Amino acid sequence: MKAYRLFTTTDGASAFQKGQVKNWNQVQAEYFFFQEDPPERRGFDWHPAPRAQYVITLRGTIEFTVSNGTSFIMKPGDVLIAQDMASTGHKWRMLGEDSWARTYIVLKDGENDGFEPEA
Repeated sequence: MKAYRLFTTTDGASAFQKGQVKNWNQVQAEYFFFQEDPPERRGFDWHPAPRAQYVITLRGTIEFTVSNGTSFIMKPGDVLIAQDMASTGHKWRMLGEDSWARTYIVLKDGENDGFEPEA
């Protein structure tokens, strides 16, 4: 599955890697929840991830931007692994007219996220 991982660099910035999540990888989770933001929200300014978590987009197209200004776009079915808890953070904005519906899966501390970066 297509995935992006947000992480904290050695200098405290937020960065991302593109890759995939391993098939059939079993990950221990604390809990999960759903969230939907209406199209009027449009985005969320700079913030670090509050905890290590998967964010799976169910509806909407979202552009994420990291500290150095680079960005990537997530579409339904894409997986974000947010692990930039100690960074300057990232921001996101909605593209198009759909709301952003997603599932958060909060990882247990120290759990391997199953992410494989692109070569």
